[in-house]
Amino acid sequence: MFEMIKRKQKGLITELESFNRAVFSFDVKNRTVFDLTSIIANQLKALGFDNVSQDATGNVVATLSGYSSKENLVLISHIDLNQGGKNSFKNGIISSINAVASLKRTMIPLKGNLIFCCVPRSECCDFGIKYLFEHTLKQKAENIKGVILCEPTDYHIALGHKGRMEYEIIVKGNLGRDSRSFKGVNILGTMFPLINELEKVSRELPRDFLLGDSRLSVKDVLYESNSEQNQYNQFKVIVDREFVPEESVAAILSRAKNIAFNVYKDEPSIAVNASVVTQTIKTETGFEMASKKEFKPWKMPSHDRLVLSSLEVLKDNGFNSDVSYWQSIMTEGSYTYGELNIPTIGFGAGLENQSFSDRDNFNPIDFEKAVYGYSLIIARNIGMPCFGWSSDEI
Repeated sequence: MFEMIKRKQKGLITELESFNRAVFSFDVKNRTVFDLTSIIANQLKALGFDNVSQDATGNVVATLSGYSSKENLVLISHIDLNQGGKNSFKNGIISSINAVASLKRTMIPLKGNLIFCCVPRSECCDFGIKYLFEHTLKQKAENIKGVILCEPTDYHIALGHKGRMEYEIIVKGNLGRDSRSFKGVNILGTMFPLINELEKVSRELPRDFLLGDSRLSVKDVLYESNSEQNQYNQFKVIVDREFVPEESVAAILSRAKNIAFNVYKDEPSIAVNASVVTQTIKTETGFEMASKKEFKPWKMPSHDRLVLSSLEVLKDNGFNSDVSYWQSIMTEGSYTYGELNIPTIGFGAGLENQSFSDRDNFNPIDFEKAVYGYSLIIARNIGMPCFGWSSDEI
């Protein structure tokens, strides 16, 4: 069966060459996410997938129907709206589509539905995946056996990562007589004591043996002034924070608030607060939603059936795979496992910090290996066993 998958996928990769090139060369900065999702949706329709749709946030969803809807498997790739020069997310889109198309061409019987999803997200803000499960897949959520994240893992099975969020420390009030004379960037003189205390905290943060170090960095400083009296009434310090499961969001915010209070406790009429930053998302369809800039930490147990079966089939077919954990990137596993507790694994070609330019292309061997790996994992977990048949007889 697996040899048949290999033969089918080689021809399919050639057939989808123009689609692969179109996705890989797509410039997110100069075009809309709906331009890219339309390319993806149209290709899925051309391949004959069932129920191809795009929802209000730009999620693309398509189904490869199985014999039952009780053991569905979800394959998730994503689109970075704030990619910062990295195009590595495109690998997941292209290789996952080639994999599901390969399975469709082989006509392997599936016990459950294979649901392909491509979700948009912005930095620290996973609005697409939340809308997908709260609305688009709401009726199917109970029958989802597992989730496969199409992310770079160097062909290992990834089981989790640290959390990440952006929070803001807000200081309001009359910051003292001297502050009235501060103008422009000189307000940093008032902010510096707080920034200095945050830097001290960053050197004392905990680490997780599997997930890596917690991190803290000041991302931005903002201030507002009362122009009539020429005094600054409020400033914000925006903090980018990576944290391990042993830390909680509430405890991190409480500590940040206490640090700010202690720095400015001698100033009259000071109020301090700390909260997760909320971003307002408005899609090209006019749909608007507020989303917190927060990814939860998550860590799947390595003895889960989805993990063991996926590792087994990869190793049986020539992959040198093992369990791994992401050290820097964030994934939709924060929601699918961190909040919904759906068994979730990651798999893909490449290293998590690898960058790509629009001139780059896939190494054909790595690309085929990723497509084959996805096909193996899917077939092992929801494929129906075919005993007594050779590939020539099917």
